[in-house]
Amino acid sequence: MPSVKQLQVTFDCTEPERVARFWCEVLGYVVPPPPGEFARWEDFQRSLPPEEQGSWFACVDPSGVGPRLFFQRVPEGKRDEPGTDIEFPVVAERRSIG
Repeated sequence: MPSVKQLQVTFDCTEPERVARFWCEVLGYVVPPPPGEFARWEDFQRSLPPEEQGSWFACVDPSGVGPRLFFQRVPEGKRDEPGTDIEFPVVAERRSIG
């Protein structure tokens, strides 16, 4: 039977990094390290096309128990969808029957 190995909660907002850092403080979460070749998130952001810079930010539970929180930029006033999604990456496990 497939089982949930990780959980991510996605939030729509206008200022992803500011909102993510707020929730880091509230929940005791941390900002994960930037992608491998970058020493700082600022360096990673500058490597992106201008329209993608600052478009998302994430924070994680340092104990690995809580869900990853992902904040994505949406235009101000977007109201045609809910602002939060819960994502369940599922990993199928194969088991022999018999």
